Amino acid sequence: MALHLNLYHEIQKTKALKRRDPLKISLYGLGAIAIAFAVFYFVQLLHMHSILDELNTVKAQQDKILPLAKAAKKREDELAIKQKATDALVKRIEGRFYWAPILERVMQVVPREVQITRLSGDVPSDGLSHCVISLDGLSAGSDPRKVAEDLRTALAETFTPKFKNVTSTFKTLEDGAEMVMLDGKQVPTATFAISVQLSFGAESAATPAPRKRK
Repeated sequence: MALHLNLYHEIQKTKALKRRDPLKISLYGLGAIAIAFAVFYFVQLLHMHSILDELNTVKAQQDKILPLAKAAKKREDELAIKQKATDALVKRIEGRFYWAPILERVMQVVPREVQITRLSGDVPSDGLSHCVISLDGLSAGSDPRKVAEDLRTALAETFTPKFKNVTSTFKTLEDGAEMVMLDGKQVPTATFAISVQLSFGAESAATPAPRKRK
């Protein structure tokens, strides 16, 4: 039977103990963890640089767009002011009071026995939705006062269908001092002043400044 002697038994045992040393194994583990953390740090650092580059790009775009946005906002404000002015002008035009139909109606009811010497109209600027018409004139006939009265009544009747709160009153009615020729006859005269007030609705309350015609 052969005999084998292992002369390196102690050396091999010492090497095996070194390989199984807990401290060394722990150092290896810590080294691996440190390497993993380092790799993770560099990955996050690269990601952060990418985010910063994107942020800088966005800021550069914002710096270019911001002046345009300010100019657009300024232009928008200017257009809004112009729009308000236009709306106010349109409202005034739509709500203005037209004198032509009024004058036409007045001329239609004035008989040939009446001569209008003064005619004026006024729309107040205090927001009230009414107008005032003043007529001064001379009536002639066998009964000139009755002619003037008929004119006053006719004025009230012609405006009542279209307007509200129509009033037609005499400010003055006096016998005239002169005679006039009418139908080949000398007839007496009377002087009068009639005031006619018309209401034309709340929707027309926003009326321009007073306008007068004579």
